[in-house]
Amino acid sequence: MWWARRPLAACRAVLCASLWPDPADEHCPQTFRDVAAQTLVEFADTVRTNKELAELCTAHWPKWRAIDSTLLRAEDAATWLAIRQALLDFIADFANWSASGVPAFLKVAQTLTETAHRTLLGPLGPAPLVVDPFAGGGSIPLEALRIGADAFATDLNPIPVLLNRVTLEIAPRNGIRLAAEVRRLAPIMRAAAERKLARFYARGPKGEVPIAYLWARTISCEGPGCGAEIPLLQTFWLARKAGRSVALVVKPGPDRKSLALEVDEHAKGDQVHTPTTQRGSAICPLCGFTTPAKSVRAQLSRLDGGSADARLTAVVWKAGKETVYREPTATDVASVRDAAVALQSVDELLLPSEPTPDNSGHRAVGSPFIYGMRRWRDLYTPRQLLCLTTYVTLVRELPAHTVEQRAVRILLALAMSKMADYASSLVPGESNVVAFAGRSAGRRLASRGTSAK
Repeated sequence: MWWARRPLAACRAVLCASLWPDPADEHCPQTFRDVAAQTLVEFADTVRTNKELAELCTAHWPKWRAIDSTLLRAEDAATWLAIRQALLDFIADFANWSASGVPAFLKVAQTLTETAHRTLLGPLGPAPLVVDPFAGGGSIPLEALRIGADAFATDLNPIPVLLNRVTLEIAPRNGIRLAAEVRRLAPIMRAAAERKLARFYARGPKGEVPIAYLWARTISCEGPGCGAEIPLLQTFWLARKAGRSVALVVKPGPDRKSLALEVDEHAKGDQVHTPTTQRGSAICPLCGFTTPAKSVRAQLSRLDGGSADARLTAVVWKAGKETVYREPTATDVASVRDAAVALQSVDELLLPSEPTPDNSGHRAVGSPFIYGMRRWRDLYTPRQLLCLTTYVTLVRELPAHTVEQRAVRILLALAMSKMADYASSLVPGESNVVAFAGRSAGRRLASRGTSAK
């Protein structure tokens, strides 16, 4: 999904209104008026007899019910105005999000587009050409194709160019075959990745397969004589609903310089520590000192954002319908360490080492930069990077001798892009997120992170 995508329904409405002449304009070809009137009368008849179509036209249902053959006498200005209003009502109903693929709407739109082009410009082919030189996510050219026009789309950025190639060329021409091939290849690739990565994702003491790993970035408390490691957490609660309260409980070490985090399945409110991060600053659970935001950023910057040095706080898996949390074991920690070692042998060209946007522009874009994540790779834990590069390698190894094979590889690469979005150390916690490589969960910066499973 391109970040500046335009609403499809709005683009559809604008294109219809732009490509069809106004029946009330004295220069409108009479042929277009005749065809528009006939087409709209037939559409109104269908609305009156088709319940599903009528539900999409509820806003103008009284008007569609009133349209009859009198609209066909497109010879005077009053009738021309009536045709204009019917066209506007049709465009409004066609702009319904649910109407995009309804055959009755598509037939009317495509007929009117072809008629307008033919009557206005003569024998130049059945379809007008809609050119969008800054197509972005492709909403305008996509809707142009939908209503019967041809489309030419381009952009200065190669990413939307690729997205438009998939949306406007590859999918319409080969959609069903490509979908079947992607469904066939995806589980094969996943199985291959699991074989390569299995040793870096340890099973639990009873053989359970984790679905998520919860992490916390850490800094050192700058309080006088303290120096304790502070896990940056916006909440210590893991699950909190009727009949179940699971939380991480802080247990100070004997030297009061370190702390342990234990999973309590029956935690009570007074046992659960308040958040350790507030407005960018860090509050020590042991001494109560608040390390200012500027110092927090400085410490994380020295650690390239802290993803590689984050603390594993809990492991999550499913037992039937119940989500279970446990403390990480020595085996879990060893698996993470082994993944970091294995990453050192990965080809540097596969790692996303391009610079992240600095904080001179929009704060929402530059936030990773001010916390020390100056390269895109800094947004991931070493194990996440190992997982991502494994999938990248598998995609690159797919054959690309034919147009269809190259199209499949493009689609799987786009799936990789979505995986890179969800399987990062900044991913928000969503229990229903299933990434391309499996499930993931976590919190935003200065809270939980996740390692792709």
